[in-house]
Amino acid sequence: MVKACVLKCKEYIIIDPIDPNNQNLIKMFEIRHLGHPLATIPLSEVKDYCKNIENELFASVY
Repeated sequence: MVKACVLKCKEYIIIDPIDPNNQNLIKMFEIRHLGHPLATIPLSEVKDYCKNIENELFASVY
């Protein structure tokens, strides 16, 4: 599953409920897309349509 900003930014981040670092990245993603319609959907629905920004967010934090 991914958290995605499909309609406006066409970006997503993979959800890993066990990894605490991933939880922080999801919070950052949600802040970055505040006011945008976000969806939690399967990766297969967005992987060819949207960009994964997980590495970009990770680099800005760590």
